[in-house]
Amino acid sequence: RNIFKLKKSNAEKSKKMEKEEKFFRETFMYDKEINVINTATAECSVPSKRRVDLPVTAGEQLDVIDVTEGNAVICRNSEGRYGYVLVEHLNFR
Repeated sequence: RNIFKLKKSNAEKSKKMEKEEKFFRETFMYDKEINVINTATAECSVPSKRRVDLPVTAGEQLDVIDVTEGNAVICRNSEGRYGYVLVEHLNFR
């Protein structure tokens, strides 16, 4: 019984991840392949000011997807959401 619940939740999670990736690609006009170039930990909690910013909580693990020209990087959280995070809020150790 539990196996079926697990498969269903994985399918739902996968569908949500696909939806988030599609939204990210449309919003950021991102046509490159999504590769994790680094991982980082959020040093402090930061709410998002804009829709393109990724809200983070202290201690959260993030995948760094791309570097921008400013002082922000494009990150993905464990829920599959993408957005800009300022480098000063991240610890790369």
